[in-house]
Amino acid sequence: MVSAAWVTATLAVAMNGAAAERLFEPNYAKVNTDRWRCRLCPFEMASAKEATWTVGAVHVAEPSARFGRDSGLAEAGARADMDLRYRRRDDNGRMTEVVARRLGLDSRTVVVGVEGGRVKARLDRREIPRNISVDGVTPFAGVSTLTLPGDWQGTFDTARMTGLGEATRFNHGTERRRTSARVRVDPRPEWWVQAGYSRETKSGTAETFADFLYQSTGLPKPVALLTEELTTSAGVERAAFTLAAELRNTRFRNRRGALDWQNPWRGPSVLRGRKALAPDNDARSLSLVSRMALGRRVAAHATLTWGEARQDDVFEPYTTNTRLALDPLPANRLDGRVRSFAGSFKLLARPTDRLRLIVGHRHRERDNQTATLTLRPVRGDAFMAGAVTSRPFDVERSTTALGVTYRVAPRVGLGFYADSNRIRRAPAEVAANEERRHRIELGVNGWRGIRAKFAFAEAERRASEFRSTTSNNPLTRRYHHAARDQRTWLARVGYELDGIGAFVELVAECRSNAYPESALGLQRDGNCTRGVDVAYAPLPNVSIAAFYLEQEINAATAGQVGFRGSDWRYSTVDAVDTAGISLDVGELFDGVVELSVDYVRSLGAGAYATELAGESLPFPDLVSNHTSVDVHARYQWRERSALVFRLRHERFRGEDWALVDALDAIRNVVTFGSGSPRYANRSISASYEASF
Repeated sequence: MVSAAWVTATLAVAMNGAAAERLFEPNYAKVNTDRWRCRLCPFEMASAKEATWTVGAVHVAEPSARFGRDSGLAEAGARADMDLRYRRRDDNGRMTEVVARRLGLDSRTVVVGVEGGRVKARLDRREIPRNISVDGVTPFAGVSTLTLPGDWQGTFDTARMTGLGEATRFNHGTERRRTSARVRVDPRPEWWVQAGYSRETKSGTAETFADFLYQSTGLPKPVALLTEELTTSAGVERAAFTLAAELRNTRFRNRRGALDWQNPWRGPSVLRGRKALAPDNDARSLSLVSRMALGRRVAAHATLTWGEARQDDVFEPYTTNTRLALDPLPANRLDGRVRSFAGSFKLLARPTDRLRLIVGHRHRERDNQTATLTLRPVRGDAFMAGAVTSRPFDVERSTTALGVTYRVAPRVGLGFYADSNRIRRAPAEVAANEERRHRIELGVNGWRGIRAKFAFAEAERRASEFRSTTSNNPLTRRYHHAARDQRTWLARVGYELDGIGAFVELVAECRSNAYPESALGLQRDGNCTRGVDVAYAPLPNVSIAAFYLEQEINAATAGQVGFRGSDWRYSTVDAVDTAGISLDVGELFDGVVELSVDYVRSLGAGAYATELAGESLPFPDLVSNHTSVDVHARYQWRERSALVFRLRHERFRGEDWALVDALDAIRNVVTFGSGSPRYANRSISASYEASF
């Protein structure tokens, strides 16, 4: 799948480094190392140890999933909050370190590291919550087999579903638990061998929808995922060259492979529905990495990666509707296999002290070896559609890049970059793309107190002739395949006023894309940002910082009703304005008190509209208003102990027309009854910190 030239180039980069190594070989016999010891660092001495531990409590005023989305503070009440850091170095130079954070919360982390002689070992444990909402309700009971109450009567309209009044709440959220271990051994000073293992579980409940023809039902979806990864690597590192190899094996398992639910509708005569969830899969890869110095001014890097991914789950039946006469599936399993290759080579040269050259080439291939299958899908478990043939998708991508930078003055640099990108796909409506990109940059770093960067880039992507190989409207172009004209510019200017201890920076950045050959589909999109940062230190122990940032994302899409109906146009504009200010005060009251206050407010709005037959049909605006205040105070009670106080207040108001807080608001959709999030909440924590 890949030419031998890639392998030859990578090995040559590493093997030829031995000749260049002599240029970098130091003579330690002429160096006096008596003063190399850090006299201020206790861990550079023969032995030392230190520890810092924190014990306290945190109290949350109200239960709110969004308030504690990633921190684990989603429930009201008090809980313990503990931190620990311990480091020790013994007489033999062995280092032991233990770091534990947020031990009383659902977002706890623990890291244990040991380093001594030629062996390094590290053990990590992380728990990562993701709380979405707790106000969703469902009439279903069960986990992967969902059932309705025994007296449930199916109807055509949710307004007549009397059983919806008995719907119960469920928690929409997940919890990830990740454990990883890594061991490295250096058998010789320049050689190393490393092995690692990680295991991550993800459990909880998510939301999904399924339909019987035109009737849709919101279903609580179980999440029970397991991901395991085993890595082994070895390499040699020298001053002039590096060569390393890594073998990686990954296994993904879904303990809930399908979701089965009772039909709440009176429509299609189907008692139960069934949908497949994320399938099991396996992946493995082999990577080679090399680096070499060719003299004092030239360096080369090369990387090769071969990979294979497999997926072979048992197929679910076409439908649960037993009244349909269907042919058997053409195969019981997918037997999916995809092989890939990625190679990169980069050459960096500095002919003079002011001039730098960068030449690089990247090549990627994706070879889908899955067999072609002809299937007969069933729409909404109600009727059979025409036969559909699966299409294994292959991709080949090559990029060649060139960069030149020149230092025109001691703190002023100019850069020019160009790259050419080629993509080949098979089979596809657009089989090939070619894109050329040019970018110019001007940077100023500290010249007369000015820090600035200006950049401008243009790219032109061309597409091959369109081939109508799907059932889509032949006028439609997929935006990532279509011809595109792109323009990007950046301006960042900062000025440092040393005399008064202040710094001001202005930034503006904009990217726009146009798709000139797309009659239907995405026509244009853009993303623009502008803002200002200010920092001021009126006193040695006082600093103030403030910022304001605006971001706007817009897009326009053209469509057609059917294949020959009226044209329509859909436009979106999303804007977010964020402002914040922070105050840090240290060494108050004879240096025993430190105080910091942070305030942030973010306002968001989204305007979506469809134009049809000259009439504008807007959706209700999306609105978000988020405000947060954080106060952190620290009192140095004694030389090695302190009291820490934290307060966080957060307020959020949102309006989203897609979130319906009534189960019967849509006659043919059973929703979750979740409204737009609105809350005002706070957390207060107090802790005691001691060290020795």
